[in-house]
Amino acid sequence: MNDEPFSLIPMLIGLVGGLALFLHGMTMMSNAMRAMAGCRLKSIMAKLAGNRISALLTGMGITTVVQSSSVTSVIAIGFVSAGILTLGQALAVIMGAAVGSTVTAQIIAFDVSNLAFLLVAVGFGLSMWKARRIPSLLGNVILGLGVLFIGLSMMSGFMAPLRSHQPFLDLMASMSNPLLGILIGAVFTAVVQSSSATLGVIIALASQGLIPLHAGIALVFGANIGTTITGLLATIGQPRTAMQAAVGLFSFKLLLVLIWLPLMGLLERITRAVSPAAEGLELAEQLAYEVPRQIANVHMIVNVTTVLLLLPFTNLLAQLIVKVDGGGKHPQENENLTPDLNPMLLDVPPLAIDAARRELLLLGERVGDLLDTAGPAVRGGRSAEIDALHANEQLIDNHHASIHAFLEQVLRAERSPDISRSAIDLIEAADYLESIADLVDREIIPLHRRHTERGMEIDEASRERLRALTGAVRHGFRRALQAVGAEDHELARSVIDAKFEIRALERAVTEFQTATGPVRANAFDRELAELMRRIHSLIRRFVRVGSGLHRAGMEDQTDQWS
Repeated sequence: MNDEPFSLIPMLIGLVGGLALFLHGMTMMSNAMRAMAGCRLKSIMAKLAGNRISALLTGMGITTVVQSSSVTSVIAIGFVSAGILTLGQALAVIMGAAVGSTVTAQIIAFDVSNLAFLLVAVGFGLSMWKARRIPSLLGNVILGLGVLFIGLSMMSGFMAPLRSHQPFLDLMASMSNPLLGILIGAVFTAVVQSSSATLGVIIALASQGLIPLHAGIALVFGANIGTTITGLLATIGQPRTAMQAAVGLFSFKLLLVLIWLPLMGLLERITRAVSPAAEGLELAEQLAYEVPRQIANVHMIVNVTTVLLLLPFTNLLAQLIVKVDGGGKHPQENENLTPDLNPMLLDVPPLAIDAARRELLLLGERVGDLLDTAGPAVRGGRSAEIDALHANEQLIDNHHASIHAFLEQVLRAERSPDISRSAIDLIEAADYLESIADLVDREIIPLHRRHTERGMEIDEASRERLRALTGAVRHGFRRALQAVGAEDHELARSVIDAKFEIRALERAVTEFQTATGPVRANAFDRELAELMRRIHSLIRRFVRVGSGLHRAGMEDQTDQWS
């Protein structure tokens, strides 16, 4: 290949094609390993509230398994939003992810091009075993690894003519200034949005003896910086905690470069000392043998040592980020009804479902506040409070729409049956909450206005019975929220069984009015009592679906939800 004339277009086509295969292989591996880990990622991360060491180790472990530091970072950001992790703990997780990502560089530094097609064949065979989920997913991992190595081999082969291309040789010579290498690595990583892809190209160049170690170090520094640029861009318009975590990641990588940039000579000597050497080879062949592994080791050394150096100061760094970011909320966040529904969580479906459930409960709190205000306002004829109910109902409609849109995004992607069922249940539960608010806005408020226009008043005995009915309904709603939040089937069952009490209280209103007064004068009482019964029917539907009771085989077969 060295004797072939240099041709730019075929080389670029081969390079882009090889890079595409490399990235596709990485994606296949990541998706399959993430699917195998499943909800365990969430349960593992939930145990991180202890200390920074466990956060660091878990970040390392999860990134090593799923081969994606971005997935680990998304999990950390989601738990910061949920209040499970502090920003300092999230930074420790992100640092652990940086260490875990070095495993990828070590894997691609192996020269296993001769085994790549065997890996593809074995992986494809296992992936076709659809009857067994884990072997099939393992096959996708092996298949992705094989495709990754084929892409790496393609990039290396098509870049071989650069050995005799003088402009490229001049570019490599100019990298005696490390700032140029850092800039190139950062820009390339920002464009392809994958530091692993940058490392793959660097190692592919190194395997042809095209770059010396000092140039590889500068490019590795650039890859570290570049991967944070895409992270920062991805948080535009996202919750503040996401931006703070992204700033923490950028700060960590920037400090990594600032620490090691003046020590590049020392880093080069350390790397050569811990990496295999080749004696007796020509310069290009020696570089091709030594530098790929040296680059992988550089990536590991700078990440591990920087993490060890900065880990004790994660809380201090978090405080500094929050202080620089400023206190309080950004104005746009005050307008965001669902800051926890971060689209970044869609990459981790269990976390997306958890975030949607939290927002469902917040929506429920808004509906509960509406009910708490509506009952006394209607019974007491307080028109000013009743006028404010409509504005609150509009807020509930907007909140409901945001939850609905987020869960539809969860359903659009191919998900596990459990995730899809959970998303559908949460959508249905949110619909019931909105229906309760609609009943207040479209029927209870107009009922009060009609009653007021006729100049009718509720006598004290009727008001007392209505107070008992509305109070029981509101109490049942609050217990329903508790049952949905804890997925407590027994509590959900008790809310459903309260229908007999509600119907008795409704009859107490209607029978008392029929026995004591004119039908026309007491129509308001009967209509309000009937609306409260309908609200309780929606509460029972909500708690049945939201708590998962309907999927536990415990539903009341005699309840017609009337």
